[in-house]
Amino acid sequence: MLVSWKDGSNEGGLILRAESIEKELQTFQAAIKNLSSDISNASCLWSDEKFSQLSASIGVIANQSKDVLVAGEKCCASIAKLNKIMEEKY
Repeated sequence: MLVSWKDGSNEGGLILRAESIEKELQTFQAAIKNLSSDISNASCLWSDEKFSQLSASIGVIANQSKDVLVAGEKCCASIAKLNKIMEEKY
């Protein structure tokens, strides 16, 4: 859950949670690594033009996935900063 009550009730301040985003980022990163590894392993079996095209496409996906991971990490950092601001007492 991204947003919940700090104390589990309807009283108290809201706190944003980044755990689900972090978990999804880890799952995404593992999937991309597995895909890249499997394609690399397959290179021993195939060396035709179509495989070269597939390998190049996977390289593009891997590079784009880095952007997704960076954006996710920035989102989690923003949530942490927002939580800190919400906890401040004036």
